[in-house]
Amino acid sequence: MRSSFRSAAAAAALLVLSSCTGTKMVQVWRDPKYDAQPVKRLFLVCIMPNDRTRVVVENALAQALLDKGYLSATSTGVFQGGELDKEKGLEFVRANQIDLVIIQRMVKHMEMAFMPGTLDYVPPAAYYGGWWPNYGTGDGFWYTSSYVEEDTSVKTETTVYSAHGGTEKLVWNGVSTTYNIQSAIGGAQSLAHELVRDLEKAGILVR
Repeated sequence: MRSSFRSAAAAAALLVLSSCTGTKMVQVWRDPKYDAQPVKRLFLVCIMPNDRTRVVVENALAQALLDKGYLSATSTGVFQGGELDKEKGLEFVRANQIDLVIIQRMVKHMEMAFMPGTLDYVPPAAYYGGWWPNYGTGDGFWYTSSYVEEDTSVKTETTVYSAHGGTEKLVWNGVSTTYNIQSAIGGAQSLAHELVRDLEKAGILVR
C-alpha cells in the first residue's frame, strides 16, 4: 500500500510545469453543511480513454497534493494495466482509510450543465449516488502524445467525495478552464495546482 502512494508521488516529480499555461475555476459548489475533517489520504481518479495521459494527469495532482503534505494514491498506480473494477475500487478506499476521493472528468467543446454563479449551483442528482457512478469515459482531448496545439483550451469537471467512516458524501464540485495548453504535462500541472489551491480555500483540504 505504501509503495502505491510513493510511486505516484515519485512519477509526478518528473513533470515540468509550463509557465504559459493557466487554469481558472469558472464554477464552484461546496456543500454548506459539510464539516471538514482532517485529511491524510486521498484516492485520485482521472476519467479519459487514454491511459498514458491519465497517468500524467493523476500524477500531477498527486504531486501537487504531496507538496502540501497530503498523501494520495492514483487509480493508475493502484490498478495498473486494466480497468478499475467497482468492487475493488470501493474495497481499496475502505481498506486504506481514504478520507477523500477526487474524480476528474475531462471534457472539450462540450456544454456543461452549469449556470453562472458560484455557491448557488447544486450538482445534478446523479452525483449524490456515490463517487463510483462518475467513473466512466471522458473525452480524449490530450491525445496519445505529450504535444497539443498552442492555445488549446479545455474544461475539466472535478467532484470530491468524503469517504470518512465509509461514507460517499459529495462535498465539492467544480468546473475549470485550462487555457493556452502547450503540452499535456503543462496542462496537467496547471490544473492540479489550481485545484489544490481552491480545495484548501474552500476548507475541503484540512489537516
